[in-house]
Amino acid sequence: MARAKKDEFIARMKADVERAHGVVFVNFAGIKVEQVDVLRRRLQGANSAYHVVKNTLMARVLQGTAYEAASKCFKGTPTGVVLGFEDPVTPAKLTYDFIKECDKIVVKGGVVDQQAVSAVDVENLSKLPSRAELQGMVVALAKSPGGRIVSALGHPAGRIVGAIDALCERLGEGAASEG
Repeated sequence: MARAKKDEFIARMKADVERAHGVVFVNFAGIKVEQVDVLRRRLQGANSAYHVVKNTLMARVLQGTAYEAASKCFKGTPTGVVLGFEDPVTPAKLTYDFIKECDKIVVKGGVVDQQAVSAVDVENLSKLPSRAELQGMVVALAKSPGGRIVSALGHPAGRIVGAIDALCERLGEGAASEG
């Protein structure tokens, strides 16, 4: 790769890593191209991306950043980089979901909220609920007290309506027998 192209690639990757909420570095040695394509499609649907990067270039991407410590992940074969642009959980979750199908991928580490994290941290992150799941939980919790109030108010009101109906029927029967 020509020097100008390398510099352009490094600048583009640095911008992507800084924009990403979560980054997972993986060793993808031994997986087939078809499997990588499946992973890429899943990531695209979740506003995430996957790139294969030479270790020396990825180390240069992280050089001089707050998460430069993640450079220790770049040993051996080229590194697969999973970038999550919406939240830090999605790339970790999708990576570990894919590992269940393709056990040849090994997580090396990552970057979460501009900090280098270990492979164990990435695995723990993958077990957390995603942003959408958390939002659903918050909405359910917010609706819960209102639903209980409506239910509690509905029961006594139902009894009152039932009592009024019964009284009307008795008064109606009494009026019919007098006439």
